[in-house]
Order: sequence, then C-alpha cells, then structure tokens
Amino acid sequence: MQIRFDEISVPAEKLDAVVGESMQKIRKTYREGIRRRRIIRWASLAAIFVLAMGVCFTNPVLAAKLPLVGHIFKMVQDEQMYPGNFDEVAQPVEDDNSSTSQGVTITLSEIYSNKEAMNVSVMIETEKAFPEEVKDSNIQGGDDIGYRMYLFMEQEFDFMEVPEEYEPWQWPGEDFEWVPLDVKGEYVDDHTFIGAFRIDYSLLPVEISEIPETFHWKLRINSVDNLDGYSKEGEWEFETDVEVDTSKEPKVVQVNESAPNGAVLTTVTMTDYEVRVDYGYDESKVQPGYEKFDSVQSEMFDADGKLIRNKVGMFSPAEYNLSRITVYYYATPTEADYQVVQEKVQDESFKDELIEYMENISIQKTVINLE
Repeated sequence: MQIRFDEISVPAEKLDAVVGESMQKIRKTYREGIRRRRIIRWASLAAIFVLAMGVCFTNPVLAAKLPLVGHIFKMVQDEQMYPGNFDEVAQPVEDDNSSTSQGVTITLSEIYSNKEAMNVSVMIETEKAFPEEVKDSNIQGGDDIGYRMYLFMEQEFDFMEVPEEYEPWQWPGEDFEWVPLDVKGEYVDDHTFIGAFRIDYSLLPVEISEIPETFHWKLRINSVDNLDGYSKEGEWEFETDVEVDTSKEPKVVQVNESAPNGAVLTTVTMTDYEVRVDYGYDESKVQPGYEKFDSVQSEMFDADGKLIRNKVGMFSPAEYNLSRITVYYYATPTEADYQVVQEKVQDESFKDELIEYMENISIQKTVINLE
C-alpha cells in the first residue's frame, strides 16, 4: 500500500523548491537528446510516408491519416515519462476510435495495457490552426521538455464495482474528479498534434479493483486544454475493448525495511516500462528525534551510482542499472538542511562525488538487490 501523500504535511516552500529544481534538471536532460530524437522520429515518419504512398494514390481519403494513425507511438514514445517500445507491442484502437466536436477531431491510435497502466497514442486535429503561442508553449516554457495537451475527461471501466464503503472523493460522483490526461507529444503541422497519455491503475478509483485480462473502456472528453490558455470544450466519446498483456508478470521484490521516521519501504515492483516503490508506515519504528515525517528524506541510486529521478514512488527503468538500488536516508530537521543537500543533488558538476557525499551524511542506508 502506498502512502497517501495528501495526508503528509510538506511545507509549501519545500515542495516548490523540489518542483523547481526537478524541472531544471528535466529541461537540461531533455535538451541533450531532443534534437537526436526528433531526427529519428521524423526520419521514421518520412519512411512511413514512402511506404504508404501506393495506398494513398488509390485511396485519397486515407492519404491524410494513414501515415499517422497506427504509427504515432513510434514518433512520441521516447519522450514520455515512462518510455518504451510501445510501437512493437501496442494494438490499433478499434471500434469508436475517432470523435469530432467543435471543429476538433480526436483520434485514439494505438493502445497497450499491462497490469500496471494503459498507454494510448492520440491525434488531435483542428479545423482552425493552433495559435502560434500555443505551438510555441509547453509545461514550463521553451522547447526542451516537450509539448503537452491536457484532456479533461470522465471514464468507465466495466470491471469497477462500487465499494460498500468509501469517501465521496474516492469514487466517481459529485465530489470526485478524474485527473486530466496528460498528452505529451509534438505538433505535426498547424492543425495536428500527436502524442500519448498514460492511465495509471494504481490511482483511485481504479486501484481498488483487480485488473482483468480483458475489459471494456469508455472515455468521454469534455475539454482540450493547453497551459498557455488554449481551451476547447466539446463532447468527444470513445469506447473499445482492451486486452491486458499478461505475458510478463511484474517482478515484485519484498523489502520491508523502515526508516528512522517510521516510513517502511515494503516492495519494489518492476515491469519493462515502470518501477514502483511502495511504502507503508509503522509508528513503532519511529526513532527519537524523527517524530516529524519530513524530518527524514531519501535519495535512490542505481547499481552504477546514478541518481534515480523518482516521481512520487515511480520511475522509468530506462537508462538505469537496476540490478541493485541503494536508498540513502538523511536528516532534514530544517528547511535549510534540506536545501543544502538538494543543491548537491541537483548540481550536475557534483555527480561524481555525490555517492561519497551521501555516504557521509546519511543516517541510514538500505541496499535492495533486484536480480
């Protein structure tokens, strides 16, 4: 069971600092690879166009959509928060995969689901060209961390059953709101945006249900938004059957080791596309001086000593040597103490010395063998 982070007291200034520092690192990392990935993506797109030319000459109606629909993952999968070879394992979205409202057509292209999450590629086409300020914007500014659209929606899974007892915010109803779908991708032209989104099964309300091998999924989008002020309200509806890939069972490693503040690292769950670190809490494990939960923080490193960019308990296995994970716990009695460590963690020029630094300041170290 994961800790409910909405119940943990975290100073706003500390949260702002972490977010700001993390975004700086993301922008820097993304900048190093963005040009190379775009060349590969658009070279792939050009190849698809060539292969499709014969069909397009004989069927002009397919000329506009064939090169994109069914091949979107190949162009956007590397820049997702949880990247992977989705183009090799995903299936085309069938049934009602395209919907038009208010001059905007949304098409679901490909879909891949395992027991952890569902990944869907999507194309958004507009009759009226996207404003230039929208095409030039993204989540933080600049063009080095990827373009985004947000789909405000409601959805249904046929395997979900209403629990006997629940809080109003935990189940679809008047006090419940689905988290908008975060579509990250690229603008193909003035009228077309392609990307992909991820639906995490470990989030409410889906997490209380067992994911079956097949299920029926309905999606109703009521708004398409961009953080730069672009917003289109409408009614876009989709539904399709989803097959869950059970060919590779997640690898679950039992850890059950506690930190001085009572946080218990229970398990590490690994798939080809995501790693989830689950936590619990045991008050009896709290050590004197660490009664406040945020009096202890931690950093994770892979077997090569590379800092793992942990996204609230989850991260992508890409680019990490996960034969072993080392978790360093360090004391943060004040905001200033926390900032001192974060300056070192975020300093790219200090990365070769970071492990030794963590060894010196840590109050506890946990080594998790994952092989």
